[in-house]
Amino acid sequence: MTLPQQTGYWARWEQRSFGWKAAVEFLHPFGRDHADAFARLDPLFEALRSIPGVEVPPTEWLHATWLHLGFLRAEDIMWSQVETYYVSAAPRLRRVETRSVRLGGIALTDDGRVTLGVQDAGLFRDARKQAAVGAMKAREALRDDLAMTPAGDTFTATIDLAYLDGSASNGSVAQSIEAYRDVDLGAVTPTHLMLARVSTLPEHHYESIDIVAEVPMLGDAHRGGYHN
Repeated sequence: MTLPQQTGYWARWEQRSFGWKAAVEFLHPFGRDHADAFARLDPLFEALRSIPGVEVPPTEWLHATWLHLGFLRAEDIMWSQVETYYVSAAPRLRRVETRSVRLGGIALTDDGRVTLGVQDAGLFRDARKQAAVGAMKAREALRDDLAMTPAGDTFTATIDLAYLDGSASNGSVAQSIEAYRDVDLGAVTPTHLMLARVSTLPEHHYESIDIVAEVPMLGDAHRGGYHN
């Protein structure tokens, strides 16, 4: 059954996640590692929280998923398999060159999210490609990813800043973000690519982001030999 959009983001997530199963994802925890970058958005967060039906996650939850692998359930991913994804993908992910990432530009999406843009100079598309070469599960996930087109990978990373339920006023949200649509929060430089388990619950949508593995981006340095 397909739920109507007016049911809100988390109602649709409950269906997508097969009843709140934890997700396994390659992601970057911008809120954890670069919390200071979001300080300029505090007035926006306050304004969004004041709108009925809008949820703003804690800063430490803010992250960009660059490849969703699946959900922890018998028909998809078993917890015992997760470490094998890291072991398989890590040698290829080490080849990715670290680069500066600029955070800026806020939008309201059709599926009920307020998002912050991530201008990554192709960093996460490169990581997706390398992960798929190294790990079969990543290859399967990329094959089914809507960003993959006949012309190539069109993926663009974003960070979810807020979620709307069925009662939220899109007009009020749009008005709140208007002054921030072109905001530039500056640049940060991620140094690791991470595999994580992301847990959500019906009553607490921001249960935890459990970083399972952190792979250093070594780029050309990786060619000099094996690195842990």
